[in-house]
Formats: sequence, C-alpha cells, structure tokens
Amino acid sequence: MQIISITILVLSFFAACYFISKEINEVTFLKKVLNQIINKPQITSIEDLIKIKNYLQKNISYNSELKTQKRPLLRHTASEILLSNYGFCGENARVAIKLMLIGGIKSNRIYLFRKKWQHVLIEHKFEKKWYMFDGHFDKNTLFKDIHVTKILSENISKYPNTYPNNPYLDFCRLKIFNKISILTKLSKTRLPSFLVYILESPHIIKALFILIVQLFAILILTYE
Repeated sequence: MQIISITILVLSFFAACYFISKEINEVTFLKKVLNQIINKPQITSIEDLIKIKNYLQKNISYNSELKTQKRPLLRHTASEILLSNYGFCGENARVAIKLMLIGGIKSNRIYLFRKKWQHVLIEHKFEKKWYMFDGHFDKNTLFKDIHVTKILSENISKYPNTYPNNPYLDFCRLKIFNKISILTKLSKTRLPSFLVYILESPHIIKALFILIVQLFAILILTYE
C-alpha cells in the first residue's frame, strides 16, 4: 500500500504541475490578446471596455441550433474558446471574465432566466458601480457600445431582449445555489475575485483536484 501511495503522490505531483503550467501559458496568451485589443496591459477606460466587447462579438461565434447541446462539465478554457473562435454565451462570458480579471477589473457571471432558456453574461465593477457586460453576439440580445457602463447589473429589465414572449424573469450569480431551495437566497452572492478566477479556469480546477488526491496519499502514508 505504501508503494502505491508513493507512486500516486509522485504522479499526481507531476500532473498538477502540468495543469499549472497550462494555466500559466493561458495567462500569457490572454495577456497578449488583451494587449492586442486595447494596446496596454490594464483596462482603464470605457473605451477599453467597448473594444473588448466588440472583439468578443466579432471573434466568438456560435450555432443557435445547438444551444441545448450537452457540453463538457468544466467547459473549454478561455484560450481554447478564442483559438477555436467558437462558443455560446457561457463560453463567451468565461473569456470576458478572464480578460477583465487579468486587466484589473473585478467581474463575475450573471445568469438571466427566461421562460424558454437562460442567458449568461457578466457584470464588471467600474468606478465603484457594477454594470452588465456582454460580448456574445445575438441580434435579439445585442449589447451595444453605449451599454457597457449604463445598465446596472441587477437591473435585468433594462437588458436588451427582443425575443417574443421570452422576457427575463430573474437572475443569479451562483447557479448551483439557485437549484437548491434552502440556498436560493445565496444565489445572488458575489464571490471574491480569486474564487471567480478559479471557477473560470479548468486547468486550476484539475490541478486542485489532483492536489486533493495528493493530500489523501500523504495521509495514508502518515498513518501506515
């Protein structure tokens, strides 16, 4: 048992290092993308936000007929989405959040619920207020340049939506809490930026899972 535990410990260590290195590569890639979009490393103006929105709307497309198609549990990474030029609103939101966080702007997901299907976008903090932001291109929910610092994040009735008979009904930030009745009140809680970053980073999630396996292996070695 001790040999097996040591083997798991060694292999999991290298596996965790692999995913951490993948995340470092992603951050490097996203920094280059951000610099390409706004010509500087930090987001400091409304014009920067508009440039990011327009970049995402132009460079990430989707097939509306596949909106109900099942996707991977952790979804694709932000770099994979950008390199493939493909993603639904949730994937687009992931890219937007990571670009925002890397650029020094606090942000996180918002799930808008409608009668027929939901929509995912993000909110960002700019000059002490939280505003909605959406880089997803959909002519029926088209987020325009003037909107980037105009629609407060909880004012869902102001968010664009021309889908007939499909109004916004409610929103949440933590979808998993919204599905559990006793936790519903917590579903609109904003998480700290470091947790948002982790949740939007499949490589980090995998590395953390592996480190947990390492911890169990160490405990087994300790008590044998």
